[in-house]
Amino acid sequence: MATENYLLELDATGQKQLLDQKLITSLELVDFYIDRIEKLNPKLNAVIHQMFDNARDMAKNIPLHASPVAGLPFLIKDLNPVKGEPSTSGSVMLKDFIAPANDYIVNRWKEAGLIFLGKTNTPEMGFLPTTEPVLFGPTKNPWDLDRSPGGSSGGAAAAVAAGLIPFAHASDGGGSIRIPASACGLFGFKPSRGRLPYSPYVNHFSVNHALTRSVRDSAILLDILNGCEHPQIYPAFDKQTNFFSSLKKTSQKLRIAVGYETNAMVKYDKATRDNFTRTVQLMKDLGHDVVDISPSFDHEAMAHHFINIWMATGSVVIKHLGQMAGKEPTPPNVEKLTYEMLKYGEKLSALEYEESRVFLQREAQKIMEFFCEFDVWMTPTMNQLPLKIGEREGLELSGYEGMMQNMLDYNPLMPIANATGQPAMSVPAHWTEAGLPVGIHFFGQLGKDASMLQLAHQIENAQPWFHHYKQTHI
Repeated sequence: MATENYLLELDATGQKQLLDQKLITSLELVDFYIDRIEKLNPKLNAVIHQMFDNARDMAKNIPLHASPVAGLPFLIKDLNPVKGEPSTSGSVMLKDFIAPANDYIVNRWKEAGLIFLGKTNTPEMGFLPTTEPVLFGPTKNPWDLDRSPGGSSGGAAAAVAAGLIPFAHASDGGGSIRIPASACGLFGFKPSRGRLPYSPYVNHFSVNHALTRSVRDSAILLDILNGCEHPQIYPAFDKQTNFFSSLKKTSQKLRIAVGYETNAMVKYDKATRDNFTRTVQLMKDLGHDVVDISPSFDHEAMAHHFINIWMATGSVVIKHLGQMAGKEPTPPNVEKLTYEMLKYGEKLSALEYEESRVFLQREAQKIMEFFCEFDVWMTPTMNQLPLKIGEREGLELSGYEGMMQNMLDYNPLMPIANATGQPAMSVPAHWTEAGLPVGIHFFGQLGKDASMLQLAHQIENAQPWFHHYKQTHI
């Protein structure tokens, strides 16, 4: 079997090559990562449910030819049900619930031959940009154990960054792939709306994908998820694109907008600004056409209407999860913010909801018009370094005020891509002197996912980040 250091220096695609060359078995690889989880997870609290016995059994008989990822270990975010396993969504209300079936995303991962080692921690029902549920407690950032790995895919991000798994499932309804990607120094890609089956919840804002240490791992996983289920009520993008193969093509010269001061209320810290300035120069050095401009839209009003929809549709999620578990959402079994979200949604009128939906569609059209002239809009991912664990705990804010603070003082720009449906990504761009990662964010043209991945791959080749992972502080 390959040595520990050697395996950790390979991304998932590199480990798959070892499997296919019979230099390691799937069972040996599974056992390697089980050992990593058992040793390191107590410090991180990233994996909240283990599926080790089933994983070992599956690894013994896995057909490695099933897909380009068959035989590799994987973790599922605890918002997605895996048949016969606990499915809590990070909530006390669902702590005893066992999933009766897989969802479609889990089915695609399973059919591809990925081996599930467990489920990762998430804030209750995925509503927050940090991962500190009452049910399981906080997940810690491998780069600084006092800080959050972000959310809502915080458990997945901590696990990948710390080498508990080569890559992991994640999802994004308002930045939940890209926030933890930035906080943990990972590549986080949110596909275009229409690449995958549409979710009936959260106004089609949310999409599933993964957190990875390399761009090619993300591309190869997107090839597996690519394509809608039948029937769908909206058109889907053509499935013929092969994202992994597209990385062999050189990124074309792109017209990149780099203005990000869209709201005077949003304050960017020094590390974020310095990282952005360096990355602007990198884009110029790579030969792209860089212009200091940003789309014109009402940022604060957009945040308000996004939160209206987020909380209204979130209240439906809470209600439906309660019905599924046979329990009433009440203050003893859901967290304060979750309960306030439920009540906010119940009080919001149909007129108010529709006004918010129409406002967002109009603003989205204005933003999309901007992309008739520009290929990419580059911004900071977050406006500051990852929050300290518990930093916002105890603040006397309503659910609405708390959400607004998160959107304007931590995650100011990423939800735009969820409203417009554009592909978007956070790319590891810098590590501070204290060893904290800082991501850079890109919005792309709707449907141009391959072009975005090519740009990320170009950045990865010009400014490699993979060597940083062995330096995590655990």
